[in-house]
Amino acid sequence: MKTISFFNHKGGVGKTTMLFNAAIEMGRLGKRVLMVDLDAQANLSAISLPDEKLTELYAPEADALTVAHAFAPLVSGSGDVEAPEAIEVRPGSVWLTAGDIKLSDFEGIMPNAWTEALAGQERGFRVTSAPFRMIHDLGKILEADFAFVDLGPNVGALNRAVLLGSDYLIVPMASDLFSLRALPSVGGSLTTWVRQWKTAQSLAPKLTFELPRGLPKVLGYVSQQFNVYRGEATMAFSQWIDMMPEQMKVGLLDPLAEHSDGAGATLADPAQSDGPKVGDLKNFHSLVPYAQTMRKAIFELVADEVVRGGQVTRARASEEQFKALCNNIIERAV
Repeated sequence: MKTISFFNHKGGVGKTTMLFNAAIEMGRLGKRVLMVDLDAQANLSAISLPDEKLTELYAPEADALTVAHAFAPLVSGSGDVEAPEAIEVRPGSVWLTAGDIKLSDFEGIMPNAWTEALAGQERGFRVTSAPFRMIHDLGKILEADFAFVDLGPNVGALNRAVLLGSDYLIVPMASDLFSLRALPSVGGSLTTWVRQWKTAQSLAPKLTFELPRGLPKVLGYVSQQFNVYRGEATMAFSQWIDMMPEQMKVGLLDPLAEHSDGAGATLADPAQSDGPKVGDLKNFHSLVPYAQTMRKAIFELVADEVVRGGQVTRARASEEQFKALCNNIIERAV
């Protein structure tokens, strides 16, 4: 299984929508996908599951159902991470590990755990590696081909641990200035974390659990939320889209190119060798919130009292964009 984190320091870039639709399309292409909601806002869970299931997940008496439940033994000091329920979102192809606002309890103990890991202490490694171990345990149970991980827009301790446990990183990019300005933050943080984790591993005592390699590679960026006129992005968006390859190189790929992946390439690959862009997703406007309300991918929408005429055509046509993205992911994530 390949673990791919969808992450940008800039919020509001359509990350969760892209992840959900890509996961559904991967399922349609015959792949088995585990979606992991590690954003405390739990938006991925909200657009994936019906209200009845959400009520069950977040009932006061619920246990072992969300990521917060999975990490609770570590928070209380009573045990280790426990794999939560994997909820089937599409039969035989897509599953979800549900997010939870109480994930903040686990994130609260992570900064101290990082310090402990850098000092070679066992508990620091146990806590820091917990997201990695949870995802891989669930992946083995489901025999998943991919784990798609949704992260919040920050460079905090939880995202640090998850990214170090990921095989690849996809950077969703909105067509605006602030998406570009976030790239040096992502690149600078990642290269620091990789270097520090390498030091921590050299100090690790003999452990009874697996540690992540700490070598996340860049799969590429996806430009999205742009308007199209006569087949091309309109000028208001194209000026930012045109700047993305160079800004991606300077802000993210150049720093990570200094780190080897241990297999003859660098952490900037495959984005550096195959090209930094892995996909394009135009602005689907009102189709997005309606699809989310229906708990469907955009291309799963059918004609009804809301979606009519040209909207049906646009909804169905959206699948080609997600299919192209997924095929690029499959080709690059080897």
